[in-house]
Amino acid sequence: MIIDTDMGTDDWLAIAYIAQNQNIDLLGISIVGNGIASCTNAAHNAQYLLNMSSRNANKPIGCGSNWPMDGYASYPKIWRETGANMMGEKIPPMDPNQHYENGPTLLAKLLRESVLPVDILAIGSMTNIASVISAEPALKRKIKRIYSMGGAVNTGGNLRVHGFTDDHTNTKAEWNYYIDPVATKKVFESGVPITLVPLDATNKVPLTKEFIARLNEPKQKPLEAFSFRIFENISKSTTNGEYFHWDPLTAAVASNPEICDKTQKLKLTVVADKGKDMGLKNGQVPEIFPFTNSAGKKRQPLNERSAGATVPSPNGKVIDVCMHVDAGKFENLFIATLRSSN
Repeated sequence: MIIDTDMGTDDWLAIAYIAQNQNIDLLGISIVGNGIASCTNAAHNAQYLLNMSSRNANKPIGCGSNWPMDGYASYPKIWRETGANMMGEKIPPMDPNQHYENGPTLLAKLLRESVLPVDILAIGSMTNIASVISAEPALKRKIKRIYSMGGAVNTGGNLRVHGFTDDHTNTKAEWNYYIDPVATKKVFESGVPITLVPLDATNKVPLTKEFIARLNEPKQKPLEAFSFRIFENISKSTTNGEYFHWDPLTAAVASNPEICDKTQKLKLTVVADKGKDMGLKNGQVPEIFPFTNSAGKKRQPLNERSAGATVPSPNGKVIDVCMHVDAGKFENLFIATLRSSN
């Protein structure tokens, strides 16, 4: 498995779960630079996590472009600052001589060198993955399946967050796909097998105090103790609002697909047409985005009301959509994995 991540809070927990999972051969981590931390901080934080797993400490890490393939979407700046400091974790200082590979370059290299087809856990925007399959289409056959947290099928999006993006005009998209709709559309149309874990499923698996209490036991393994600290911080935060197990749930489905007890095969596409969305007022200002898009043409704003939305399409590729996971089964699997031998 390769993890492709935006290094947000829930991504840390998904990585902890995968790194501790004795049944998964983690090949490496590719980070999208347009995520919830700068490349430098995100890669350093990913290394901090892997160092808590003896068999994964030396796995390679790469970080990709800071910009979406087109459009002006970005996360609020304050979220990126919070993502950088990992909610107050005591992270060792950065090594100024540490070098991390380019994200798409590393992703392509890991696929190319793998003898067996590889699963990709996609828990951020699809920028890295789209870049690789656009540059080297032959590598698509090395991808066994992409497990993607993203989209909203029969429910609303999650871009409106109280205190940050209350007036967002787009009520249909989910954050991972909103950040780079062009990339997600390319991946959806690529023909690579995809299992989608949308908001329809994650909205039914909230973080509870009872779950956190179950993690609070003596003699915790490092990644278990880390997860407990983060969940505790989330529950105490007044700025997170309601928290659901977005990326950890997708990681659990990727490792144990059978825990998804309701799956639909749907022909879907992603809205990525032009519009007037110049980005968030509290995000990256349009002036610092590259003038050209990934195709070398003038960068264009995307649809202000639906960019990134997952919509039915008679011409869309068939996507396996996980619509429901039993919360209790997920919680049991997550805790048992964090406590397993590594």
